[in-house]
Amino acid sequence: MENTMGHSDLYSDATDDVRQGVDKIERAAHRGLDQVAHRVDSVRDAAGPVIDRLRHQVARASDRTLGYVHEAPVRSALVALAAGAVVFGIVRLLSSRSSA
Repeated sequence: MENTMGHSDLYSDATDDVRQGVDKIERAAHRGLDQVAHRVDSVRDAAGPVIDRLRHQVARASDRTLGYVHEAPVRSALVALAAGAVVFGIVRLLSSRSSA
């Protein structure tokens, strides 16, 4: 019994198998991307209210700070100067330790 399948038949079968494999991979990739997109949407939906709340809290803190500066400008300047001196001292202390 001879093998009646020719080269073109083998090529056709192999091409069909490859095409089916590519289709399966493509479908799996689409499903994976759909799942990622769904999760991103879920995170965005969950994070939206948190971000809005944080934005509101930052705006309130900024308003309070500006109000304090308007009410006590000299004291505010002294506090800012003291904070700057503390930061400068810490940076200087850390830089002297790293160079030693």
